[in-house]
Amino acid sequence: MLVRRLVLSGLIIMALALAGSAWAEKVTLTFSDWHLTEPHWEQALKEGIAKFEAENPEIKVTLDYVSYGEKETKYATALEAGKGPDVFHLHAYSVRSFMERGYLYDVTGFIEKEGPCWYGEDFLDPWYPQTLELVRKDGRYYALPEDFMAMVLFRNKNLFQKAGLDPASPPKTWDEFLAYAKKLTKADRWAFGTVGAIDPGFELRVTPVLFSHGGSYLTPDYKRSALDTAEAKQAFKFFVELHTKHGVIPPGVTARNPGDVREQLATEEVAMIMGSGWTVPIVAGLNPDLNAPEVIGASSVPVAAGVSPEFRTTAWLSTWMIGRNTKHPEEAWKLLKHQTSKPMVEKWFHDARVLSSRRDVSGGLEAQGIGGYNELLFDKFAKVIAEGLAYAKFVPQLKEWPEIIDTVNTAVQEAFTGAKSVDKALSDASKRINDILK
Repeated sequence: MLVRRLVLSGLIIMALALAGSAWAEKVTLTFSDWHLTEPHWEQALKEGIAKFEAENPEIKVTLDYVSYGEKETKYATALEAGKGPDVFHLHAYSVRSFMERGYLYDVTGFIEKEGPCWYGEDFLDPWYPQTLELVRKDGRYYALPEDFMAMVLFRNKNLFQKAGLDPASPPKTWDEFLAYAKKLTKADRWAFGTVGAIDPGFELRVTPVLFSHGGSYLTPDYKRSALDTAEAKQAFKFFVELHTKHGVIPPGVTARNPGDVREQLATEEVAMIMGSGWTVPIVAGLNPDLNAPEVIGASSVPVAAGVSPEFRTTAWLSTWMIGRNTKHPEEAWKLLKHQTSKPMVEKWFHDARVLSSRRDVSGGLEAQGIGGYNELLFDKFAKVIAEGLAYAKFVPQLKEWPEIIDTVNTAVQEAFTGAKSVDKALSDASKRINDILK
């Protein structure tokens, strides 16, 4: 009897020791995303992480909050110092720069081990091919694509009606836009809100204006600035004069970031803004009394009269990646794969209305008998945004791009404030961009 007790006690001690060892060896991953600072996204992401932890009890995930405007600087500084998050989120604005600087973990090996996707093809087959191009370098993959959307024009239909405009007829040309804008601008209300601060969100709001005038940032070979072309000059002159000449943009534009502009739409300080899938849920959260899903309408970006540009807007793409300094690449890949999985991507649309770069969610595999996510396919805003992708173009994917667009951002600020004329600001920006490209 004594022997049995001793044996049983020994087994219990061994079990407890093994359990303690397993707990001590539990892997902790740091997960970082600017969306954690946005209430409707924070809740969705926390629910997604809780699901991941339940399915992977050997992994603990800690959340790292970072602002949209500070993320690149924070990540680059940490990664240079041998630290940084295990899994984090960026948009196409800076992916090429992070790849070129060696900040990202090469996930090609993980992809090759995955085998077929859920419907029997290659693991990467669900993604739109153009989104995969942006996360690949020299035949190697450094991220997985996530949101994929066109920038479109959002308008307050009630304010259109009050101004004597047909709320069902958005402007189709920039001349028509200006005519509408003048009618929409009152003593305490303006027609158009836009980002003018030095901010990553600037590129998404000004690029549709440039492309829809037939302009480009760089020459087709990406070797020189194209801001000195007639099309680019016309686009930036129109954009700047909305504020300086026509007064249809609220004062203080050079200090406005994307959050400010969405708040202006939510409080009806402005009637129109550029945005995408995230716009309506954020505006609804800022002002539930507005009834944003009904009051807000979405339409294609206007084009310059007499111009038939190949592209009239820009495309937004966000990506998930693993930091090069991760000590747990296998576990980080599990989390990366979870975040971009079909069920989670459908959740991101349900909770935050962002369209996916997965064709088995956003559509595009119908010929193979694969349908998309019905809630997305029949959403009135998603329809406009998805249609916009047919004439949307990514900005140049160069490691120098963040520096180039900051130069453009500064030039527009100089023109907004009157420090320089539009022509002088663009001329100086062109010279600076050419120096950067050298």
